[in-house]
Amino acid sequence: MKKVFLIIIVIIVAVLSVFFIINTNRNIEENTAQNNIQNIFTTYTIENNEIGDYIEITGTVEADERNVLSEVSGKIIDLYVEKGQKVSEGDLLVKFEDLEYRIAYLNDLRNYELAINDSSRIKEIKELQLELSKRNLENTELKSPVNGTISEVYIGEDDFVPTNQKIISIVDTNSLRIESVVDEIDLSKVQVGMEALVEFDQLNVSIPAKITLINPVAVNSGGLTTIPIELEFSEDANKYGVIPGITGNVKLIILNAENEIVIPTNALNQDANGNYFVFLKTENEPKKINIEIGDKTDDKAIVKSGLNFGQTLIIYPDEEELQRLENKYNGSNMPFIPGQGASRNSPGGGNQ
Repeated sequence: MKKVFLIIIVIIVAVLSVFFIINTNRNIEENTAQNNIQNIFTTYTIENNEIGDYIEITGTVEADERNVLSEVSGKIIDLYVEKGQKVSEGDLLVKFEDLEYRIAYLNDLRNYELAINDSSRIKEIKELQLELSKRNLENTELKSPVNGTISEVYIGEDDFVPTNQKIISIVDTNSLRIESVVDEIDLSKVQVGMEALVEFDQLNVSIPAKITLINPVAVNSGGLTTIPIELEFSEDANKYGVIPGITGNVKLIILNAENEIVIPTNALNQDANGNYFVFLKTENEPKKINIEIGDKTDDKAIVKSGLNFGQTLIIYPDEEELQRLENKYNGSNMPFIPGQGASRNSPGGGNQ
């Protein structure tokens, strides 16, 4: 009987020990998760960037194409350009055989000079005939109407070409521009004249630009509503090797911050009086610093006083984010990020 009683006591002690160990481990895990939540933060180092805040989109380089048409008919005796060749405005492209046109011009010139005693109406007709023959003679030489690159040549030497036929196509490099779209959510933030920066990673160059057109009609595609826009370059994009068809990363500047201190808005805290402050990273504990801010967007704010370039801020999650983390990791092994302070507004550290 004593032996049975002893066995029962051993079993009870074992069960209680297991329960105690499990409960202790659970408390440790919960406390660890809670401590980890309280120690999460990110850092932001203040740098001197010209762009404070921007909307980032992708754009494509486009350009106008000019078609050179024949103004007269005849045989091509000289072709001076080929596909891919760069030309300047006024460069000679094509020469037509002009013998008949020179004869016509000289005949009309003689007729006009002999019309001294003719009536005023006859003189006017002969003068118009002379102007027409002169224009036809001049049009036996086709010249480039723009600076650009030959994109296509449709004729060859010795070809007979009728009037008004397409001879050559030229990409007008003076018309280089960026075409893109903005999301309807950002429509209120953009306007004609807004500055931008177009980054071409493939050319390792960034070129300033500005918005010249915001389409008055939105476009619906695949459930998304966007607004087409156009930008013109503020510098000659040709000298950087920009060509139609390539894409660039476009930053529409909504907060210009040249030589200004700019910080993320999630680094901002407010006291009961509405004054702004931030937490500055130090060798020991974070330090509360009162600041004055200027212009700000949803994501960035200009700091007018209180901070300097090179300083590093501590950014704590807000209450909503803390609650989300607590709900997600309560009682589980949460990834640990070393830090100090229990919340966005009340970390350890002294006041200024």
